[in-house]
Amino acid sequence: MTTLKLKRSTISLTDVGSGPAVVLLHGSASSRHQWRKLATQLSDRYRVLVPDLHGYGETILHDGAPPRLSDELGIVRGLADHIGEPFHLVGHSFGGAIALGAARLVHDRLASLTLFEPAAFHFLRDAGDTEAWSEIDDIAQKHMGYAWERKLEECADIMMGYWIGIPAWKAMSQEKRAVIIATMPKVASEWRWITLIEDELARYAKIAAPTLLLRGVHTRVPPRRVIDLLRNTLPNCRLEEIQGAGHMAPLTHPEIVNAVIQAHIDRHPADLTKAEAA
Repeated sequence: MTTLKLKRSTISLTDVGSGPAVVLLHGSASSRHQWRKLATQLSDRYRVLVPDLHGYGETILHDGAPPRLSDELGIVRGLADHIGEPFHLVGHSFGGAIALGAARLVHDRLASLTLFEPAAFHFLRDAGDTEAWSEIDDIAQKHMGYAWERKLEECADIMMGYWIGIPAWKAMSQEKRAVIIATMPKVASEWRWITLIEDELARYAKIAAPTLLLRGVHTRVPPRRVIDLLRNTLPNCRLEEIQGAGHMAPLTHPEIVNAVIQAHIDRHPADLTKAEAA
């Protein structure tokens, strides 16, 4: 593990391999270790940087104040400055939402973008998709309510029950469950950002980087609809669906997901992007 020092925090970071850079962002209630297999797979040809987002792993906030959405976006901007050349950006779920938001800030330095069901659910509200927005907002409000009451196990039941099902959640070891339960206050912050953020989908039409949109065939309605909105907005994107999988496919079907991500990265060499930018 290495670290990257930002204004408010010290980011814990896996930095392996050499070559064109790839940044991988994990989802909620997880850590950089989510991408361990993909980082190992890519490190033969790429320099792979995998940060712990705020509230996860070993990343530290120095002032003790809660993290802000701008702090999460700042991780990608800080890594972009640290890398100093075009790089590939990959994100899953909440990490996908951060990758999408950061892509607007560093669009001129992106070799490619990969988004697996980004949790940019606010686009559903703004698009008037009442069915999908109501479904995800119900989960968010219940989670935030339990978090306010410090009922963290109930928070985890709501979140994990929605994404993987209660039987799979209860079947996890007590150790793994305890780690996830401890992250619930941070997840509540993420729900709050998602439900309150004011953003315009049309702004993202300026992201020219070749973008791979990924979703599981059996995913929930809200992430499916978010992908549909992005597919109709991003000017240089394509969609692939993972058979037999849902929202957690990077964890449940890593071999398939990782192969698709690497193929997309291989297809768009960073040096060509750098040459075009020049």
